[in-house]
Amino acid sequence: MWKILFDQGTKSFKKIVVPDVPLKDGFIRFRPKYYSVCGTDKSIVSGHRRLEHPVVIGHELSGYVSIGSGYDMEGEVINNGDLITILPNYYCGECLNCIHGNYNTCLNKTIIGVIEDGGLSEYLDLKPKFALKLPKSIKEELGALIEPTAVGVHALKKFSSTENPLIIIGAGGTGALTYETAFKMGFEDVSLVEINEKKIQTLKNIGIDTYKTIKEAIASKTDSLNILDTVGMDSLSSRFSSIFNSVASGSKIVITGLFSSEYSISSDLLIRKEIDVTGSIIYNPNDFILAKKIILKNQNSYLKFITNIIDITSLKDLNDLYQIILDEKSVKNVVKLY
Repeated sequence: MWKILFDQGTKSFKKIVVPDVPLKDGFIRFRPKYYSVCGTDKSIVSGHRRLEHPVVIGHELSGYVSIGSGYDMEGEVINNGDLITILPNYYCGECLNCIHGNYNTCLNKTIIGVIEDGGLSEYLDLKPKFALKLPKSIKEELGALIEPTAVGVHALKKFSSTENPLIIIGAGGTGALTYETAFKMGFEDVSLVEINEKKIQTLKNIGIDTYKTIKEAIASKTDSLNILDTVGMDSLSSRFSSIFNSVASGSKIVITGLFSSEYSISSDLLIRKEIDVTGSIIYNPNDFILAKKIILKNQNSYLKFITNIIDITSLKDLNDLYQIILDEKSVKNVVKLY
């Protein structure tokens, strides 16, 4: 089988061929067809997230079962030739968190495309419970958007009211898809904050206006707010200061963006304004299933977020993937593998 390895040391992509391995009992063989670029991929390729060894990136995927059968996460039978997407954070099902149904916080999870080799490969072997069967009526490339949409679904469920205005910070893939998903989940007043001028223009081209600062987004709101921070990074502390000073009491902040450093918040404002701050990490299978249903019913609404589809066979040099992944103006770049 072939794999495309990314080496952080040389900042290069290299296609290698390794021996095929027999398919284990109880597993299916998945052949990825579409790979959607994720913020995690950007952090790996840019070097912001350090890896111990070269890895095959890619975890937002759709493609076909080539060998094997079983029951997917929804209890549907999957067989050879079925279109599927996959849940790329394999949970153990046995740790304390999994026993309580919190599979997203599994203590032993395997993360493909980060820790283990991911989707830029000829095939992946996985247990059927980590697959989700897709109907023939869905556009194949949209299957690769179910994973990032599920991240948004899980985060949006953290808000107790859909009536409060929602402000989403960051219009990367997760933030932009969550913006669309919020409307589908009953939020009526949704705003998007983005500072990158190139991405702002791309969003404007598909009919989405943005605010450049959190203060601008909050300025016109007098109610308690729902705020979703999809950016994280080390600038979170300064954003907190701006948010805490500007929002009405009773507001809620959900954070999905990961960051490496500690940050400080004003405990006085936190208490006096009764601001609720919580984290949200990836998703559970039920979030995946709901994301599939939402996208299936609203395909055109989600297709607009795919800025480019790049056929990997058209690339003269695999290292062109470097710029495709780090492209700042795109919302979602999707790579077609065959």
